[in-house]
Amino acid sequence: MAFSHRTNASVPRLLLERWTMQRFFQRLFWWIARCLLRLRYRVQVQGADSLPNLDGPTIVMPNHPGYIDPPLVLSHLRLRDPLRPLVYTGTYRNPVLYPVMRALGSVEVPELSAQSRQAKQTTLDMIEKVAEAVGRGESILIYPSGRLQRDRCEVVGASRAAAELLRACPDANVVLVRTRGVWGSMFSWGRTASQPPLGLCMVRGLLWMLANLVFFLPRRRVTMQVQVIPRDQLPDATREQLNPFLEQWYNCDGPETPTWVPYHFLSTRRDYDFPSYQQQLDIDFDQIRPATRQAVDEMVEEHLRRPLNDSERDPMTSLDQLGLDSLDRMDVALEIEQRFGFRSDRVAATLGELWALAEGMLTGDGSDAQAVPPLWTRAPTCDDQATCLDDTMARAFVQRVRAHPNDVAVADRLSGVLTYRRMLVGASLMSKRFARLDGDAIGVLLPSSVAADLVFFALHLAGKLPVMLNWTTGPAHLEHAVQAMKIRHVISSRRFIDRLGIEIEGVDYVLLEDLRAGIGRWEAALTLARTYLRIGSFLHDVPPADEDDPAVVLFTSGSEAAPKAVPLSHANLRVNVQTGIQAMGFTRQDVLLGFLPPFHSFGLAGNLVCPVLTGIRVVHHADPTDARGLVQTIAQYGVSLLFTTPTFLGYMLARATTEDFRTLRIVVTGAEKCPENVRETCARLAPQAAVLEGYGITECSPVVSVGRPGKDKRGTVGQPLEGVRTCVVDPDTFQPRPIGQTGLLLVAGPTIFRGYLNHSGPDPFVDLDGVRWYNTGDLVALDEEQFIHFQGRLKRFLKAGGEMISLPALEDPLTRRYPPTEDGPQVAIEGIETPGGRRIVLFSTRPISLKDANAVLSEAGFRGVMRLDETRQIDQIPVLGTGKTDYKILRQQIVAN
Repeated sequence: MAFSHRTNASVPRLLLERWTMQRFFQRLFWWIARCLLRLRYRVQVQGADSLPNLDGPTIVMPNHPGYIDPPLVLSHLRLRDPLRPLVYTGTYRNPVLYPVMRALGSVEVPELSAQSRQAKQTTLDMIEKVAEAVGRGESILIYPSGRLQRDRCEVVGASRAAAELLRACPDANVVLVRTRGVWGSMFSWGRTASQPPLGLCMVRGLLWMLANLVFFLPRRRVTMQVQVIPRDQLPDATREQLNPFLEQWYNCDGPETPTWVPYHFLSTRRDYDFPSYQQQLDIDFDQIRPATRQAVDEMVEEHLRRPLNDSERDPMTSLDQLGLDSLDRMDVALEIEQRFGFRSDRVAATLGELWALAEGMLTGDGSDAQAVPPLWTRAPTCDDQATCLDDTMARAFVQRVRAHPNDVAVADRLSGVLTYRRMLVGASLMSKRFARLDGDAIGVLLPSSVAADLVFFALHLAGKLPVMLNWTTGPAHLEHAVQAMKIRHVISSRRFIDRLGIEIEGVDYVLLEDLRAGIGRWEAALTLARTYLRIGSFLHDVPPADEDDPAVVLFTSGSEAAPKAVPLSHANLRVNVQTGIQAMGFTRQDVLLGFLPPFHSFGLAGNLVCPVLTGIRVVHHADPTDARGLVQTIAQYGVSLLFTTPTFLGYMLARATTEDFRTLRIVVTGAEKCPENVRETCARLAPQAAVLEGYGITECSPVVSVGRPGKDKRGTVGQPLEGVRTCVVDPDTFQPRPIGQTGLLLVAGPTIFRGYLNHSGPDPFVDLDGVRWYNTGDLVALDEEQFIHFQGRLKRFLKAGGEMISLPALEDPLTRRYPPTEDGPQVAIEGIETPGGRRIVLFSTRPISLKDANAVLSEAGFRGVMRLDETRQIDQIPVLGTGKTDYKILRQQIVAN
């Protein structure tokens, strides 16, 4: 007990010694920094005499003209206690600076240069953490603007951190610092009117110091005006009151003139032509539809809790001026992404950029383009026919690796270029972890990417069944899918989950970032060595499987609220891929662009299974709405094959040139009818490419028919693939229809699935003349050459962007909100497809704005294309004699208008 007492008693003493040593190191560090900074900067501090006498915690709030002013302020202000600066992640995590940041007690601030819910929550947690530190008596250095000064005046705008910190710390001292003389240095925007590269500036500064023999650097004069502000003289701790006060104090002497100071003592240059900062947006705002502007303006007004005036409805109106800080801007941008289906890594700074984001015009500008890795240009080792080499997914994958281990297989921006050998190593390492997961069915929630490819084949190597989850249909459908397949684990990426804000109750996420961190170098090296010494042994590790066993489970959009689980067998996928390649004439010299998500049947079979198993190189792009990025990828990687939907193709055509599409050989569109204007534009930009239409259904693995190069008929969806049998019948009597007459399409063959899983609804199959036919629910006509003329859908579905839109599913939450009365239904939804796109209308007997109606759908989990385009108030919803809504009349009203 005596020993324990001595140990416990020594703890406070050890903590005190550690605290004392840290304070000593901090003061020594800033003394050395001040001596080094004097080699370049001649600093004059005014009004700081009273700082050492301040009692209690202090919050120091300087302006931020350049990267160099934090060390200048920290090294020249002398308080009783050392200041803890707030430092952005990019600087805090710098390998060289990180130990110093930790030793100085710096507080890490997340970067908000891209949409991220995690960054937002981390920022809020950081503010709370800083407030707790001030409550413990610590002093903090915080920049109210939250960013480097962009122009000659400091703009705090709508930033909230300073106001919230002051509100949480009512007893803290407040010190304002106004720095002059830094604007115009290479550490400021004033030098180039752009973000200064901190690392490069530090290297240049060191080189200039050496070039000036250390002690002969020309000095830059810097003044710091320091003022202790009594709390009763500060305005209310709200950003609406505080921020204008701070801006006035920082800019009291007017806009600062940039100062030029030579970098060498022998330089004779005494002036410099400083550029002016002008925000340049490569956006044609005239192309943004009025309806989009109005919808975005309403979302902004909802956040502001006030209407926008006419002068504010300008594309160049800063969101700061409107009163939206960085977190508010992120909220609005994420809401726009969910509602309109477009994404961008750039956080909008103006109202016009929000409009552009909603219109799909802010998805990328190519400024962050990466050079194509040299490995990608390596040609296949042989010109064998593109074909599957075995009957099941896992065996066909391993056989492909054995045949051409060093050939390039896949690529994307995050993972780079992988050969088949590296794919096998990654999939094998993952499979060992996946094999330990509970349950046979494992959910996959990933975009088109190398990671998705690896996960798919790793699950097969582990003997698991991949279930591809569709995140665009909302949380309700995701939870239904998880419950229907009894999924306990979902494989995803932390970055992807954070971006979408998806939470699925009752499942454990297996995050690839954590998985990668748990793989040791020794294990990876041994697996790689095995691919050189005994590559055939991987076949022995493949779990036994029959080609008729399910290879993947996809989900339909659902005729009602609940989607149906579609199991596709190994044979379904293999035969569909093989017959498709034979019909289209693909070779191993081709390059495919994979961007359709793997939950999409066209994306899974065409962008994942087909290229990897047949030896065709595939480059992935995760965001199908990033038209500029897709065009850039096509041009850089020499893409020759493009599987797409007309909607996404239209986005790309609007941003492409003939040079961008010079390598395209075959463009196949599906999932919806290709408009003539899209065909014509594609023919103009890529005259050498064959533009073909195909027809497919998830239940058919998915391709049923496709046009062939050199044997295509305009206005059709091509001829059936080899082995696919078709029959056109009367929708009511199921009697065969003559050639040329429209009827219900039935299909049969080796690519047709065997039935839904856990399904209690109607049987999707029809038995005719001893053949089990799948009822597609689509109306078509067959001509003498067996070309399929698609006429329309029998059920109440529409398609947009390749996604099925169930009108009953959209109607359901609105019916729950506005239930029928004794006078009949209050709401009904109908829609049509036109050459210009879809039109979905809410008919109601009461006034319901489009904004409020879409808000109801958003609350129900509908996102992206799952939204209304118009609302109409009518006297009465038409009903049939049975009391059911007469949608035919509503459809006629839409067509007539």
